[in-house]
Amino acid sequence: MKYITTVEGIPGTTVRVPVTDLVQQFDATVYILNNHPAISMLIQCEDESIRYAYGVDPDQGANPVGHILYAGQTLPLINGRMIREFRFINEANGVDGILQVTPGYEIGVN
Repeated sequence: MKYITTVEGIPGTTVRVPVTDLVQQFDATVYILNNHPAISMLIQCEDESIRYAYGVDPDQGANPVGHILYAGQTLPLINGRMIREFRFINEANGVDGILQVTPGYEIGVN
């Protein structure tokens, strides 16, 4: 099955974000460029699955909360609020993941 992923805006710099066993959110330096917040973001889970959520911290264990983004999958975030509220953690304790993250900005932001 082929997937098509679209993300709005002019692409910013792709950054590598390590995932740990502590819940994280993206640092503002990942999605703000010259005081302009990203309008979209493309996230790819590189090698180990992660768990993510909005409005609540994702967790690990027997009854975990959050969605799984499997290694090799891509997730588009389509607005600023989704970017700011995106919370993530390793899916399995002690198995660190890596995210490749590319923000998208409005035309004219550079």
